[in-house]
Amino acid sequence: MMRILLCLTLVVLPFCVAMTDSAQPPASCPVTKPIRATPPKDPNADPFGSGPWYINANRSIWAGWDAVRMRAGGSGNKVLWIRPSGTDLNVSARRLGGLAGKFAASIPCCYPTGFQASGLHFTEAGCWEVTAKAGDARLTFITWVAPAESGQ
Repeated sequence: MMRILLCLTLVVLPFCVAMTDSAQPPASCPVTKPIRATPPKDPNADPFGSGPWYINANRSIWAGWDAVRMRAGGSGNKVLWIRPSGTDLNVSARRLGGLAGKFAASIPCCYPTGFQASGLHFTEAGCWEVTAKAGDARLTFITWVAPAESGQ
């Protein structure tokens, strides 16, 4: 029984390590460190929690949920934003190094307060710079987009 477990471990472990490593950013990708903080309360949403978040210097734009664990392909990444009330959110992204990938943001209309949900879609894994603008506020962060999960 021990031999079977040992053999199974030797066969499966390298595969698991390889999968984990591909989801980790290389040293050449200067990923922005997310912050644990609690955003301002929004009367139209449940409490947001302490993150982790990407936050701009004056704390007027926050990016959370999948923002700190993006994946390429599939149905995209659900990102929760806090932005100045009454402003339109625009999100762009560019791949740093390597071949250019395509990016698309799905941002539904008509969120009247600071809360804004979105979907961010990346065609390629890699190091990406994401920039969000809302009114005069701006947030830029660098994130590692992991490869699509198998089966997507």
